[in-house]
Amino acid sequence: NLRSSLSAMYQVLCRMPERCDPYIYFHRVRPYIFGWRNNPSLPDGVVYEGVDEYKGVGQKFRGETGAQSAIIPAMDGVLGIEHERDELREYLMEMRTYMPPAHVKFIEAVEAGPSVRAFAKEVKRPTITSLFNTCVEIVGDFRAKHLEYAGTYIHAQAQATPGNPSAVGTGGTPFMVYLRKHRDETRAQLV
Repeated sequence: NLRSSLSAMYQVLCRMPERCDPYIYFHRVRPYIFGWRNNPSLPDGVVYEGVDEYKGVGQKFRGETGAQSAIIPAMDGVLGIEHERDELREYLMEMRTYMPPAHVKFIEAVEAGPSVRAFAKEVKRPTITSLFNTCVEIVGDFRAKHLEYAGTYIHAQAQATPGNPSAVGTGGTPFMVYLRKHRDETRAQLV
């Protein structure tokens, strides 16, 4: 069921420090996944030689980020968790261009379908409300843990090179502000 799946995802996320050291991540992994957009070390992007489509023009792709996964946007859609239309939301919508097209269609279908939140509000049954709120709380906890890790693995680490700024996430965004906002918006969706 949804609650146990969300709980399992959260438990796996909580295990990250077991095998991922913040120093190693920041200094040895992150520079390779940072991307070419908003990267001061690559102001003109990266030229992909032999790719006719790019015509020798430097490309500025975003770095690898969890926002390129369909999992959390799909959970938001199922649960009816809404986020303000702002710079963060626009960034997350842009990340869908990095997803497989079938994943984007799935998210859009879930968002267009009936939400569990609307159902829980309509039926006003304590058991359903409790189950719904538990799911939202787990998504909120997931986002809080992600924010905690972003602080530990990125923000708290010393800035090693100009191409690895600690105030900007791998997607090229001011991640601490965004992650905190998404956590708070999620928790505000309880019924």
